[in-house]
Amino acid sequence: MAFLEVKNLIKNFGETKVLKGVNFRLDKGEVLSIIGSSGNGKTTLLRCLNNLETADSGEITVGDKMIFPSLHDKEDVLQPLTFGMVFQSFNLFPQYSALENVTLAMNARAERVLKKNKLKFFERRLKLKEIKIENKAKAEELLTRVGLQDKMNNYPCELSGGQCQRVAIARALALSPEILCFDEPTSALDPELTGEVLKVIKALRDEGHTMIIVTHEIEFAKNVSDKVMFMADGQVAEFGTPSDVLVNPKNELTKQFLQSFLENK
Repeated sequence: MAFLEVKNLIKNFGETKVLKGVNFRLDKGEVLSIIGSSGNGKTTLLRCLNNLETADSGEITVGDKMIFPSLHDKEDVLQPLTFGMVFQSFNLFPQYSALENVTLAMNARAERVLKKNKLKFFERRLKLKEIKIENKAKAEELLTRVGLQDKMNNYPCELSGGQCQRVAIARALALSPEILCFDEPTSALDPELTGEVLKVIKALRDEGHTMIIVTHEIEFAKNVSDKVMFMADGQVAEFGTPSDVLVNPKNELTKQFLQSFLENK
């Protein structure tokens, strides 16, 4: 049984059909890279997985949990987080330091969990204070893991693009999601900063994280992925190992895309 299974996922924006029945499966610990030209539904797929957009129909299952359609509009905060998202444009809060950007979501989730547990006000305040100390230590450990141990108190305006993206990765990891999603994590970076972000993603792969990466970095996809999915016109045009899709593609659209990529390098 696959860890993640997506069946016939459909998403329209008005009259525009964006996802036209997307199907794929991913095992636990695998890395899936999604490639394809802009406007073919890659980002919309990630946003539907992360509940940032609501699909019109289809199914999303993770383990034994039906994520979509679900009886609940929002994920139960008492359950582990299913998906974590790293955005193309970082989405950091400019008024907070790197450390604060990582702890914000953890602290907010802790508050919601404590409210669900219906603790008395003073019990909740005391417990939250303890949790915030633990969350700060966890955030420091995560920022160290992504190579930012000396930038914890810096604000986004004081960081390079690559450093901001590494803060965003630490923030996503902070909630311990079962599946980590990246939406073109290097497209907003200068070429010299791309390598530092890709190095972090490779390290996460080596640690066994299940990941889905929308990327235009074909060589990176070839080296880091267990599976590669090529999307065209809102559908999965080809799915397989990096060797199957990137070296010996069978679909004519995949061949054309890869040829165009080589010509534009």
